[in-house]
This record gives sequence, C-alpha cells and structure tokens, in this order.
Amino acid sequence: MVALALFAGAIRLTMSFRHYGIDPRLAERYVTAAGISGLLGARVWYIAENWSEVRYDLFGAIFSSAGFTFYGGFIIAAIFVYFLAKKDGTNIGRLCDSLGPCLALGYAVGRLGCQLSGDGDYGIPTTGFWGMSYSTGVVPTPPGQLVYPTPLFESTIALGVLWILSRVEARDTILSKPFQRFGLYLVLISLERFFVEIFRGNVVVAFGLSEAQCIALGLIAFGAVLMVRVPRRVAA
Repeated sequence: MVALALFAGAIRLTMSFRHYGIDPRLAERYVTAAGISGLLGARVWYIAENWSEVRYDLFGAIFSSAGFTFYGGFIIAAIFVYFLAKKDGTNIGRLCDSLGPCLALGYAVGRLGCQLSGDGDYGIPTTGFWGMSYSTGVVPTPPGQLVYPTPLFESTIALGVLWILSRVEARDTILSKPFQRFGLYLVLISLERFFVEIFRGNVVVAFGLSEAQCIALGLIAFGAVLMVRVPRRVAA
C-alpha cells in the first residue's frame, strides 16, 4: 500500500506540475525523495515518542512493520523536498501548491495500508455498528473487542480533501497566489487529524489534547497564515 500510495501520488503530482508550469518529469523524483525521507522520519519520530517502550529492543523497533508517526514523516520529508527544490531551482511556492492534492491522495491510500495490517492506528473501543476487530493485526486488539476503524475515517476524509483541492486547483481565481493552496491543504488535513484523534484516545500532553492534536492546531494556524499572507521573498 505504501508503494501504491507513492505511485498514485506521482501520477497526481504530474498533473499538478503541468498545471503550474513545472517540468512533469520531476514528479517521480520528488515523490520518491519525499517517500523515502518521510518513512524514515516517521519511524525515527515514533521511536523518539516511545523511547521508554522500545529502548530495550531498538533493533526490533527500527525494522518493525508497525510504528510510524505521520507528522514526523511530514516534517522530515518537507525539509528534504525543500532543499531538493532549491537545488533544482524549482519555484517553492508553486511546488508546495502542487503537493497538496498529491499528499492527500497518498495519505488516503497509505491509511488503507494501516487498516489492512491493523498496525495500531485504530481507535478506542466502541459498541457501535461501525466497530471493527483487529485481533489478527500487527498490533492486535483483544479477542471480541471492537474499536473505531479510524484508518477508514482518515482515508475517507482525505479523499474529500483531495476533491476540494482539485476543485480549487482547476479554478485560477481561487487562492491563486503561491502558497495559498498549500495553506488550504494544511488547514484541511490538520482539521481531519484533529477530529480523528478524538476517537483514538492517545496520551494527553496539554490542555486535554494529544500531541497530534497540538501539532494539528499549529499547522492549522500556519496554513491559515499562508492563505492570507504570502511570503513574498520565497514566492518570488
């Protein structure tokens, strides 16, 4: 599913690159770079978050098929792609705007991998009809226990984000300045993560919020700033 997410993302990024006047042949290069650095970042972030639990089996934690933190991968991949774009001379503003639909699609497909493997990204117990068991997953639920299938929630919402971003991309008069559409992506995908965390029951770190929710609020604020205040120096 990770491979499928990268493949789908490369196709979608090629479409956006053509729209924004960026060489579409670079799409596969950026997706591959972001995919590899993102996976590494997500694993390192997860290990740092759960150091007290994994430090006695660090080798197993590094090569486990479970244990990734989305925001860790997102941040590391963003840094890596930024320097790659500077090296290529690619317009950073338009590159970021191109990445929104690509990232939303890749996230939707990638979360299906979480659903199929049962890697621990599911939610808290529920008695609702939507509850699912992951008793045979990589990180199994107790026998007979039903939980919220949050990976399916995320995939569905991410496809909705993709639809919105695609509609905006097709209209040259909506959020047409560099970085504004990337700001919209950050707001929408962070709202999605903040909402889904309600059903996950992760550890509270501040003000009754999980770490992911705190990061989501920061990215929502940052995305909103990009939508109304374009950084002229970088966009030029």
